[in-house]
Amino acid sequence: MKKIISLLAAAAIAFSSLAFAVSASSDFKPYEDSRYFTYGDYEIHYRVIPAKGEMKGRIMMLHGFLCSTYAWRNLSSALAEQGYECTLADIPSFGFSTRESENVEFTEREKLITELMKSIAPVEEWIIAGHSMGGGVAINIAEEQPVKALLLYCPCPQNTFPEAAKGIILSKPMKALMNGFFNIGTRFSPIVKLVIYAATNDWNFSMKYDVSGVTDAVQYDGFGAGLCEMMYKVRPTDLEGIDKITCPVLLCQATNDIILNDSMKKSVNSAFPDAEFYEVQGGGHQCIENRYEELCKVTTEFLK
Repeated sequence: MKKIISLLAAAAIAFSSLAFAVSASSDFKPYEDSRYFTYGDYEIHYRVIPAKGEMKGRIMMLHGFLCSTYAWRNLSSALAEQGYECTLADIPSFGFSTRESENVEFTEREKLITELMKSIAPVEEWIIAGHSMGGGVAINIAEEQPVKALLLYCPCPQNTFPEAAKGIILSKPMKALMNGFFNIGTRFSPIVKLVIYAATNDWNFSMKYDVSGVTDAVQYDGFGAGLCEMMYKVRPTDLEGIDKITCPVLLCQATNDIILNDSMKKSVNSAFPDAEFYEVQGGGHQCIENRYEELCKVTTEFLK
């Protein structure tokens, strides 16, 4: 087993360093509307979907684990049609934003997103939306900032990662192995589509899915190594501080979500007893993608 792991690590180091030596840069624009916000050592990639007609509000949209701005493409477009300007941001270490590393002076992601919002408009003018991991980040921000409303879609609070595993996770061989895993593994489209199916519970949607929306981001600039660093740098979600949130809250869960187990859902649901609750029947964890029309209707009704 040790020999196999050593061979995999060596292959990963060689493969990732030779074939994927791409650096994050604000000169690189993965989308026509790509923009970058610079703060300290970070370049935060974001996109703005303009509101159609009279603008009813601004929504900052934060994606989930292993995702990027691409996950919001359908829901943001639908909300823009209803008059909401949607800003989609890549959380550090994801999408096309700066990867966490020992060479980057750490700034909390909540601080980075807040400063991005301030650079566009005063924080109190914002509605903040979070899906999965992004929901945990959105909760922390709403506890500290005077936002207009909080939209949570299958939120997954961030927890503290075991200290005992830190030496292994942050080792150079592990980072190289993780880089190789994401660079190589995501080149098999059928495997990626099966993951999409598991996340959406929608076979037809997953089979037609443009996997480049996922793979381009995870094959970019040391994605796996960034994840390793991120695990020990991010702030856990403070579910004990929910009483600090004074804005209205929309909480959406999905009945066929296999990413969040019942206890995880229960912990979040019980933390928000006064939230307006909605359940996507038959929906999977990634319901923001394939059930966007339903969620757009629920969201716009809530925001009224």
